[in-house]
Amino acid sequence: MRFSALLETASVKILLYLYERDEVRYKDLTKLIESRGTLSLNIRELQEEGLIQRSILTTKPIQSYYSLTGKGKEIAFLLRKIEKTNAVLETLPHA
Repeated sequence: MRFSALLETASVKILLYLYERDEVRYKDLTKLIESRGTLSLNIRELQEEGLIQRSILTTKPIQSYYSLTGKGKEIAFLLRKIEKTNAVLETLPHA
């Protein structure tokens, strides 16, 4: 399996996006993952795994924000390291 394929999965994209931006709205994530079904499923799975959390502001209209939990930050940090390592490995000649 290529690392680049792993890094392109929706869940990994969401984790890395949140890692870079700290807290985002659902609308911001729709720019990252165009399929709302895929996005909603991945958000739900990441919440169930305790990697992301949702906070709701009871303003009008209601605003919801997503951010990484402590566990999510640790995982995203490791994924970022894998991403950087993969970038280096891709520059090396294949044996």
